[in-house]
Amino acid sequence: MEPGSGQALAGPAVYDAVKKATVAIVAEIPGNTPNRPFTIIGSGVCVRSEGVVVTCEHVFAAFLNSESYQRLMQTIGRNDGPSMPVKSVVPYAMFYSGVHGTQIRMDAVSVATGVAMKDFDLAALKLHKHPAFPHGYPTLPIADYGELHEMMDVATCGYPLGEALHDQLGTVTSSFTKGMISSIIPAPGIARENLRGFQLDLTATNGNSGGPVFSLATGRVFGILQGGVVHPQTHHPVQGLTKAEPIYPLFDTDLGL
Repeated sequence: MEPGSGQALAGPAVYDAVKKATVAIVAEIPGNTPNRPFTIIGSGVCVRSEGVVVTCEHVFAAFLNSESYQRLMQTIGRNDGPSMPVKSVVPYAMFYSGVHGTQIRMDAVSVATGVAMKDFDLAALKLHKHPAFPHGYPTLPIADYGELHEMMDVATCGYPLGEALHDQLGTVTSSFTKGMISSIIPAPGIARENLRGFQLDLTATNGNSGGPVFSLATGRVFGILQGGVVHPQTHHPVQGLTKAEPIYPLFDTDLGL
């Protein structure tokens, strides 16, 4: 698996490219009502035009078996009503394809296969072909590790709170949050092969997991949003303390996709 290519972008072109390459990782749940056939599990980003999407392993795990799905539903607070037995969960990557007249177009593409990354909360998903993308899927390029530094302006894109945000605000597309790299883990200047992640000063919540963390200046991706940090005494999330997994290990391993 090789890093995505492409020229660095600037300004509004960055945000447009990120929004088109960011996907909602959704589940088609048997028995769901027709007006809500999907449940948003997390976020992801497409990095190869032939359809390779990167997300978190804990997002991908929801599709491996019903127990993982039920556990994830409890974690993100969607298990308030009567429990529904789930025998199968079908994964899709949902792309925002722009506005057509008065309609907002979202294209759901089924996932052919997926591979989890050992030692990191990362997974790569291979998509089936889709007629809406005859020339390939929208992608984002990968940042040069040497460009990264602490205090760098960054942002993420994803689906915070999943469809709950749609219910409260009416948004059906991904949303942005910007911040900075607070620290490079374990230390700045570490060799790329020893990089373990990034601490970010950035607000994120359930549903953002798996979304791209990118340079605000160029739109190049270097991390995958993994989750927040919890206070050791209250066990509540601490706003502004967020972790991202490095995307580079996926490109240093032959995943067979």
